Amino acid sequence: MSFRTLSLLLAVPVVAGCAIGVPQNRQEFVEMYKDAKVFGKAEHYIINRPAKTVTTDVKAFAQKCLNVRVVDPPNYALKETGGSTTFRPRFESVGKDTNSLTLQEEYNDSQMSGAPRGGIYTLVAEIRPAGKNKTELDIYHARRGKISEPLKQWADGDKCACPSLNRGW
Repeated sequence: MSFRTLSLLLAVPVVAGCAIGVPQNRQEFVEMYKDAKVFGKAEHYIINRPAKTVTTDVKAFAQKCLNVRVVDPPNYALKETGGSTTFRPRFESVGKDTNSLTLQEEYNDSQMSGAPRGGIYTLVAEIRPAGKNKTELDIYHARRGKISEPLKQWADGDKCACPSLNRGW
């Protein structure tokens, strides 16, 4: 076996390992998605409301709309077996004046290989003051517009209906 072939064989597992790895914490998720173009999205907004009010409304949205377990039936037309998704929102303070909503998802009540405890990270929203009565809202997500759109509405004071979290993103 040539040196070139051996080098290629040794490099493949390293590259494959990076490609299939998932973020293990909030910060890794934000770093991965802040410049995402294909598989994720980063959205940045200024809201004309105080950060404390926005934080309160986003917490209410997370508790009411995201702290759920959804069971999907089989879809024989798409050859899907069905199953459950448990959504786990968590709110925390990150830094001096920033609050963060982190959403993790666990499928079929089992730990996925390589995933962090609590499920894979699918959305992070960071809330911070942006001047007098203004708030900066940054949302990083794995193409979860179905969640980010109502989240933005709640942050803006419009407590719309909770989104359906059944399959069919």
